[in-house]
Amino acid sequence: MNLIEKALQNENETKSLIAIGEILWRKTELGDNYENLTEAEKTFIFVEMLEAEINNGGFDQYFFNSSGNYALETLESLERIKAHKTAKIVAQAFEIFPVQPIPKDNEKRRTILENIDQNISNKWNLLEDDFYANDENISKLLLDYVKNNKEDFK
Repeated sequence: MNLIEKALQNENETKSLIAIGEILWRKTELGDNYENLTEAEKTFIFVEMLEAEINNGGFDQYFFNSSGNYALETLESLERIKAHKTAKIVAQAFEIFPVQPIPKDNEKRRTILENIDQNISNKWNLLEDDFYANDENISKLLLDYVKNNKEDFK
């Protein structure tokens, strides 16, 4: 039994997600080094990053931090785990980012955010409310994704 399979045996979803996250973050060598992750592992990381950033500081924080480097990949990851309602909300937030495509360069995004129109921030705030009120169980969808793709988690 590998570490991921062990993590899936935890008594609740939260403990399983935390354990899987810890395993995968160790693989990234404690940085933004995702080259050594499989696509399935990246899917997990991108969804987890999105949730953490939105819950801690909203879309502004998501774009401000390195998580925003992976906007496109995050949207694809939400679709991959079948979080369609969440993907729709996130896509709306991404669409109103002032520069398209959203720059992968953190400094460029930060410069853009420094001059962001208040109207955009207000729209993001409304989308954050939708994100929090969304009835999709991202944790369950993410765990189901891991269970259904165990062979892709090393």
